[in-house]
Amino acid sequence: MISLLCSSPSKEAGKLVLAAVQRSVSASQTQWIGPDSIERNTPKLVIAVNVSDTDGERLLSWLSKGTHKLVLFGRLPQCFIKKTGSSMTQWHEHLEEWSRSMSAPIHGHAESQALIKYTPLAFNLGGRDFHRALERFDYANEWNNLGFGAIRANGSIWALSVPIQTPPTNCLANLTLQGKIHCSYAALFDWDQASILWFNRPVGPIDSFEWRLVENFFSSYRFDDLPCQPVLKEIPWGYDAAITMRLDCDEDIESARPLWETYRDHEIPLSLAIHTTNVVKGLDTSLLEDVIASGGSILSHSATHAPNWGGNYEKAFYEAETSRAILRSLTGREIKYAVSPFHQTPFYSLAALSDMGYKGCVGGIISSDPSFLFSRGGIIADLPEDFVGHSQQCMLHGDCLLKDEDPLSTFKQSFDFSFESATLFGYLDHPFSVRYQYGWPSEELRIKKHQDLLRYIHSRANMPLFMSEDEALDFLSRKSSIRILDSSEGFQTIVPISDSSSYDVAIDFKGRCFRAVHKGFFS
Repeated sequence: MISLLCSSPSKEAGKLVLAAVQRSVSASQTQWIGPDSIERNTPKLVIAVNVSDTDGERLLSWLSKGTHKLVLFGRLPQCFIKKTGSSMTQWHEHLEEWSRSMSAPIHGHAESQALIKYTPLAFNLGGRDFHRALERFDYANEWNNLGFGAIRANGSIWALSVPIQTPPTNCLANLTLQGKIHCSYAALFDWDQASILWFNRPVGPIDSFEWRLVENFFSSYRFDDLPCQPVLKEIPWGYDAAITMRLDCDEDIESARPLWETYRDHEIPLSLAIHTTNVVKGLDTSLLEDVIASGGSILSHSATHAPNWGGNYEKAFYEAETSRAILRSLTGREIKYAVSPFHQTPFYSLAALSDMGYKGCVGGIISSDPSFLFSRGGIIADLPEDFVGHSQQCMLHGDCLLKDEDPLSTFKQSFDFSFESATLFGYLDHPFSVRYQYGWPSEELRIKKHQDLLRYIHSRANMPLFMSEDEALDFLSRKSSIRILDSSEGFQTIVPISDSSSYDVAIDFKGRCFRAVHKGFFS
């Protein structure tokens, strides 16, 4: 059981962190606690957001009694600063400016001057000494094909919290400005009976592949000495990678046929997200039947492709209802999932989709709605548990191919991050139209680059699983329905019968991987 400690002023961050933890360990293995539970020494594993100095003293006392693991997001209490030998510094006067990125040029990318650089200590948590920008764009000032969200410097829950420098031996990651270390972004402290993982941001890394470090900390770090928590993997049992690919049909449908044929020939399902104005216009829709017959999926991409789903709940509901009715009539199938236009996914649109009867949504983009850009697919804060979300920010367009190096290096790196962090990798493209070809000079080149990316995926993964969007979201729904219960023998899994997903869920625990079976025990 992981207990969340979060006071009322940080409730917004707290509920997002709690949902992130639930996506990793199941809803049954999380609880929101008050400081009195800390004083009674009840929990073994705690994640705390923006801890006050008073609650910091309570946590420090708790850590001295028994064996524990603690994750701190955001503010570091004074007692912890002193206990860990850390020190306060000051923010650089240009931090806000340097945390922002310029727009990406065609055939290039842009990054903020401020970077997060991980140290070799990350290897202890299953990571590596990589770096990432606070903000990055691969297309205009909208998309980040590496998938992560923006770390701000504006005092929000998505921003850096405090200018603190931890001892070099404990520093997991540094904030660097123009190549110089400015302060610590993450740290790992080991004591005889406890370990502490800290991220210098109220929501931690919930919107990045870096969340895998938190999962590994809880599931396996120091498993011989300290308590551990089972983590539900996002990659189905028996596979080492999971991939889903789709085409968002914004302006045409039938022109997707050559690319669909390529994926079909590779025995890989390709899915279509349909903007139904194209159906109303009378465009050729025969490809939909072929996609379904070959194992692909049809998803709603709204009725009119309106930015922000129309701007309010009522318009979003109309978009969802109209699109679903047209696609149901066209295909004879129930449409369970939607893809957000422009990947813009304000909360009211999710509420409208859920109320309309959809079972999930795909979106996520660095330039808007940060609460929907999350590292793990699954349940969403403040929505019914049977509604799931998945962030898929990797857009394989011709104008995102790099000019002065391997054209696919960004997309390969994006897959690498997903592969190494056990993340379900989703990417997309668009069918050509008379008006717009998305930067591709020809269909032949586009097909070749898609094939090159597929070859790269096969070179990295031994057992990759290519899923349709329905299969991917059905699996995330099944994963979200699993309950892990405490038992006298350790833990027991309750796995509801699923009519939609045939893939089993894997569990990481104490350095091993288990298959989640109904009423199965493990310790």
